[in-house]
Amino acid sequence: MTDTQANLDFLNDPVSLRITWDRLVSISEEAAATLVNMAFSSIIREVGDYSCLLMDAQGNSLAQPKTSIPVFIGTLPATVRHMLAKFPADTLKPGDSLVTNNPWLGTGHLNDVTVVTPIFRHGVLVAFAGSAAHMSDIGGTLNMGSSRDVFEEGFMIPPSKLVIGGEVNQQLVDLLLANVRSPDQVQGDLHAMLAANQVGANGLLGLMEDLQLHRVEPLAEKIHSLTENAMRKAITDVPDGRYEASVDIGDYEGEIHLQVAVIVSGSDITIDYTGSSAQSLFGTNCPMSFTYAYSVYPLKCLLEPWLPNNEGCFKPITVTAPVGCIANAQPPCAVEMRNRVGHMAHAAIFSALAQVMPERVMGHSGSAPVTCDVFSGQLDDGQRFVESLCVNGGTGARPQADGFITGFPGNMSSTPIELIEAATPLLFMQKAIVPDSGGAGRYRGGLAQRMVIRHLGKFPLSHSMFYSRQNHPALGVLGGGAGTPNVIAINGDVLEKPVGRHDVFPGDEITIQMPGGGGKYPAAERDRAAILQDLREGYITAAGAERDYGFRG
Repeated sequence: MTDTQANLDFLNDPVSLRITWDRLVSISEEAAATLVNMAFSSIIREVGDYSCLLMDAQGNSLAQPKTSIPVFIGTLPATVRHMLAKFPADTLKPGDSLVTNNPWLGTGHLNDVTVVTPIFRHGVLVAFAGSAAHMSDIGGTLNMGSSRDVFEEGFMIPPSKLVIGGEVNQQLVDLLLANVRSPDQVQGDLHAMLAANQVGANGLLGLMEDLQLHRVEPLAEKIHSLTENAMRKAITDVPDGRYEASVDIGDYEGEIHLQVAVIVSGSDITIDYTGSSAQSLFGTNCPMSFTYAYSVYPLKCLLEPWLPNNEGCFKPITVTAPVGCIANAQPPCAVEMRNRVGHMAHAAIFSALAQVMPERVMGHSGSAPVTCDVFSGQLDDGQRFVESLCVNGGTGARPQADGFITGFPGNMSSTPIELIEAATPLLFMQKAIVPDSGGAGRYRGGLAQRMVIRHLGKFPLSHSMFYSRQNHPALGVLGGGAGTPNVIAINGDVLEKPVGRHDVFPGDEITIQMPGGGGKYPAAERDRAAILQDLREGYITAAGAERDYGFRG
């Protein structure tokens, strides 16, 4: 069957097209709501470490929820194309769903699992619904930062059929569940992802039925074309040239250098990481899929922030990195801490473009890299638990405003402390903002937060962590000051190397202080009223006001 010209007339009517486009986004958001409501693990339900995506039959992205993790729209289409290489389209059947967590085919580390469901209409493959989410556990040693290869980091699922003709591949699921500490959570989350994909598929099929569309391609091509043209127009406003910057991110395994060149030529941009450090012996390695995703995302924020994300946004952007460097690490290296590289791409890109886009760039984010502490052990009744605590620092100063405490560029929420207290033997003694922690500037960096956590149980527990920014705080841009570094301590003893797995004994207290964000423009330019407001709110102290701003009341 073919679509008639009459069926496609809506593509040339801006109002009808926008309604249809918004409906695609709405379908993806309904899929996301299904995933959140059905997920077992808090890192999906509360933190939001997931995404749901609608894609055409070639795997090109069409729509995603507004709250999705940015990395997944950059990786999911590539994952589909890898899956199609193993399972060609003509071998897929209605009722099939595919799965993988291969870091080099997916989102960069093993905990993120991708599930893809082909969508059939009248027996013809017309699209894909995909979801990617962070599993509460994927096995391995939980020894973050100390693994020497990916095999220590957990269970790897090659591209496989999770569902075959409507029947769950139980042998594969049983194999996975036998290798994780929280099988109920992992199994529940996998079923939630399958349900989300089905909701997305049903919504897209309903849209096609309403519009009498037999193929998605005409709609996809129109959306991609309009989006690409808008991005290209935005790129042409940036002067042609080569803009370079670097960030240092090594804190305990030696210096690690991320070098970037942003090359603007007409309506095309290339981001090149030549000159970056070689891949590490430890987990600070970033597969190219993750580097790509967190390179195009900050550019999208700078150039066309309000444009709905889809494949067209990224067609004008090319990302390259030498094979074997820290930004294009090769298997089977350890990749568990790939956030330490990927999440820092924004800092290098913003610094590179600060002189030509001063009104748009932000200070470096103290929420980058995002951190995720994993607590595992047993409750007093002997029941096992694995819970993730995600914590955000302060963002960099925004283009025309102060920063605040939230996730950027990771776009993840902090885990509610009530949830951790309910699921583990941990009690939060303090959760507070840290005065004087945001980088000084005309626009101040976002503040840090501090938490003090006491272990009230009777059994020792394992605390796995990886933290950065002990030696390299979030820097300011255009004359702004740096935020404060982070501090991790156990019973008041500051950890020089806050990575890996640590034993926490009954009565121990853990202190976690996140980094502050970098400021923007010189501190001398800050408005007096803003300084007084910060003093009233407790965001800065009198001593800090005098030291950072020369303000004596």
